Formats: sequence, C-alpha cells, structure tokens
Amino acid sequence: MNSGDLYTGREQTYVKHLILRNYLERFAIIIGSHWNTLTYVDCFSGPWKVKSEELRDTSFAIALEQLRKAREVHLERGRTLSLRCFFLEKTPSAYKRLKIFTHKIDDVKIETKNKKLEEAIQDILKFVHEGGPNSFPFIFIDPKGWTGFSMETIKPLLRLDPSEVLINFMTEHIRRFIESPQKETQDSFVKLFGSSEFKGKLMGLEEKDREDALVTAYIESVKRVGSFSYMSSAIVLNPTRDRTHFHLIYATRDPKGIKVFKDVEKKTMSVMERTREVAQKREREERTGQKELVLFSSSTPQDPSAYFCSREKGTLFDQERRFSNYFRPRDRFYMMKPGLWQ
Repeated sequence: MNSGDLYTGREQTYVKHLILRNYLERFAIIIGSHWNTLTYVDCFSGPWKVKSEELRDTSFAIALEQLRKAREVHLERGRTLSLRCFFLEKTPSAYKRLKIFTHKIDDVKIETKNKKLEEAIQDILKFVHEGGPNSFPFIFIDPKGWTGFSMETIKPLLRLDPSEVLINFMTEHIRRFIESPQKETQDSFVKLFGSSEFKGKLMGLEEKDREDALVTAYIESVKRVGSFSYMSSAIVLNPTRDRTHFHLIYATRDPKGIKVFKDVEKKTMSVMERTREVAQKREREERTGQKELVLFSSSTPQDPSAYFCSREKGTLFDQERRFSNYFRPRDRFYMMKPGLWQ
C-alpha cells in the first residue's frame, strides 16, 4: 500500500502530515546543532482513521521517523542527539494501539498517557523538565475539534521557553459554529480564544474576512500568552470543496524558524493542489459512474505560484521589522480557477 492509498478520502491529513514531516526534518537538524536533546510532545496522538497496519500514517510515527533521521545526520557529524517523546491520547481504544506501537521502541525515550489534555498538563511539564536545561521542546496540538485545549489549559505549554508550537486550528468547524446561539457552544469558543474579545472583530465582516479575523484573533492570543516573537499559519484546503479545512498555526521565538516554516508551506502547496485534483476526480467518477481518462495536471507538475496568490492586511506580529515579510497574518491562498472563493 503506497502513501496515496493511505490517505484516500482524507487528503487534508496527508497535507498536514507532509507539512509536519518536512518541517521536523529541518527543525531537528537545525535545533540538534545547538541542543543535545529534542523533546517532542503530541497532545492528541491518536491513532485515528489509520490505514497502515504499521501506523505509518500517524503523526507520532512520522515524528519518530524524522527525529531519528536527524539523529543519524548528527551522529555522522560527531554529535550525539538524544530523543524524547511524550504521546498523549484520551480514547482507550486508540491509546491501546499507541501503547502497542511504542512498547516496541527502545532507541527513544517515550512516555505515554491515557488522559485528557486538561488532566495531563503537569505530566507533560514534568517530562519536558526532566529533559534537562539542554533540551528543546516541540509541542504539537492536533485536536479533532475546538474543545479540550482551551487557552487557559495550554498556557503552561505555550510559556515553555525555549520551545516551538504547532496547533491545528479547525477553521471549517469553528466557522460553522461560531454563531451558534447555544450558551455552551459560545462558552467553548471563549475558552478556546482565551477571552470574548474575538467576537467584536467579527462584526460586519463577510464570510472570507470573518475567517481571516478568526485565525488572526487566535494567533494574537497564542502570541500574547506564550510571548512568542514570530507567528505564522499554513492554510489547508478541503480536498473536494473550495473552502478552507483548517489552518496550522506555528509559533516560535526565532526568525529562522519562520523562514523554514514558510519554505515548507510553499513547497507543500503544489502537492495539496495535486491531491485535491485526485480527490475531486474520484468524487466525480463516483457521482457519475464514469471513469475519467486524463487528470488535469497529471502530465506536468504545476508551479504553485501559478495557482496561488496572497493578499496582505492586518497587523504584523514580528518584533523586528526586518523579518516582517515572513508573516502575513491574514494571508489566504486563492486558486486561480473560476468560481473559487466567489
């Protein structure tokens, strides 16, 4: 079974994993040149909806693969890089598979917990601090929705210094329910953002601008709570619909991290477009019952710049102006095809 088969019907996960894979590849080599230990924390590990018996299509397996590769690179350079991972999963059935997977690993220090994130913050902090003063943490927060990781809950993780953080902001779900009249739902959004201030920023905005405002408001909150100097976001589109599926929110205190993240994002855009073409072709064939002979871009890989453009507006979060071009907080990528975002 090839990688394409593993992600059929969940192409957005493939794009997310590709960004994670490519960023960790460079992150681990760069950080490992200055730090003796890398501590990777996955707050919603799963596995969820995996198709590989070896769990190759999971974030934790991908992270282990990339961290090990970096360790080998540094070993060839005469450096010893220690790897430590904390995997958290609240669902008992998923945790059982996670535990079986990690039980076989003896070359990486791994700790797992079958808890909700709200109940495991102190466990995570203890594990991170046990890595010592020469350990660099990377925190990955990849939930299924918008609950379970309120700003108050993740505050201690955001305030780890040094550290970097990657958060999956479930844009499509949040956009759909942000105006829900139910008090419980509204309270959950206040917890997510850390305050109700975001509501005032949505007044009078059209749908596209409301999405931008929501992402920007969340980025502002993460930046403020964690005292991050640099923030960015990568957009992941719905595989078969012309709308955003989610944003990956990235936070760092080093401008080099932003540059690497934006480079990875740029390289992933063309892959995302090809996977969306495949997904849309499959959906048309299922709907019509007719096979299509030729895929639009099957013969020639497309330059992402031919499809995507960005618009700038809003406030830059960089503390140093010379790095301001690295982050445009309200960037959207537009497919240059009729009907999209119209």
